[in-house]
Amino acid sequence: EHRDRCENSDGKNQNDMEDLDHAIEKASKSIEHLGNEEERLGDAIEVLEAAIKKSKADMDELLVLRNADVREFKQALKDDTGAIALLQQAMAALTQFFEKNNIKLSMLSKKQDPEYSVDPDKAP
Repeated sequence: EHRDRCENSDGKNQNDMEDLDHAIEKASKSIEHLGNEEERLGDAIEVLEAAIKKSKADMDELLVLRNADVREFKQALKDDTGAIALLQQAMAALTQFFEKNNIKLSMLSKKQDPEYSVDPDKAP
């Protein structure tokens, strides 16, 4: 009877060892899989961080370009406003000159249509 208990105990121990070996093997495979997953995710993170860095650099460059465009626009607007003032001054000076010299302004505003010659030998 003692021998049977020992043998049963031995069998149970052996079954427990096989179960534990199987659990260890399964855990090892799981660890290996998780290690591969960690490496893959690490690579993906590096790619995303590089893309974020590039996007930030692009945004900084676009900000510089946009600010330059705004400066150019404001300068062009200022130049146009100055040009309008100069044209108004020139118109006033010319008006004064024409009035002083008795030149009719109505003659200046008449538009003449261009004259075209007609060649009867050519189609219009």
